[in-house]
Amino acid sequence: MGARFAGMGYSGLALSDLWSIRLNPAGLAALEVPAAGIFYQQHFLSPDLAHQGLAVAIPLGKGTLGIGADRFGYSLYNQSKGSLGYAMRFGEGIRVAVQFDYLGVRLGENYGSASAFTAEIGMQAKITDELWIGAHAYNLNKAKIGGPYDEAIPTILRAGLVYTFSPKFLMTADVEKDIDRGEQFRFGAEYHPNSVLFLRTGISTGPVQGHFGAGIRYKKLDIDLALAVRSQLGATPMIGLNYRFK
Repeated sequence: MGARFAGMGYSGLALSDLWSIRLNPAGLAALEVPAAGIFYQQHFLSPDLAHQGLAVAIPLGKGTLGIGADRFGYSLYNQSKGSLGYAMRFGEGIRVAVQFDYLGVRLGENYGSASAFTAEIGMQAKITDELWIGAHAYNLNKAKIGGPYDEAIPTILRAGLVYTFSPKFLMTADVEKDIDRGEQFRFGAEYHPNSVLFLRTGISTGPVQGHFGAGIRYKKLDIDLALAVRSQLGATPMIGLNYRFK
């Protein structure tokens, strides 16, 4: 997901970021220089629930090519994902994207594996200089994990907005709907007191979690830290590194 989004309640559908590839790939269209990043997350401080990933964005004229990969789990159970997307901007006010993903599931001890391909689309639109909205649909083809699992992959619809109050402060709000489950809501805020430091917080539902984060920008390198806290299960820390090549 990216440590920036994790620190803001996993919200940011209308933001432009390298890690938009994991939330709404339309956000990639606003990137002006090539960038690459990695993250590591340990759910509830358990090594068996470790999640790691990488992302690469390459601007090409009015569009941006996005490549992502991540892995979750351990030797007896793990999930992997590879993504390839393309986002394009139309003028200064519209961004659209299409993305294809490979999903794999593997059980240890020779219990087998299965895979599937999914498709997703995203858009962002400028309403005013301060307000952007975004929308995203995941697994439109209603793919299923085959093999011994025969499990449906969720089809998810999302919508959100970002409002920039000043160059130093913005807020986000997203809603997510799995077509087979109830809605989830996510809210975030980012404060940018100077050219180096970013402070973030947020809240998400389903179940309720509190989110906190901080980022440091040093020349071409971003270092982001995030922490999500769920009262019943504890804390989920995350660290991310992003590098801009120009």
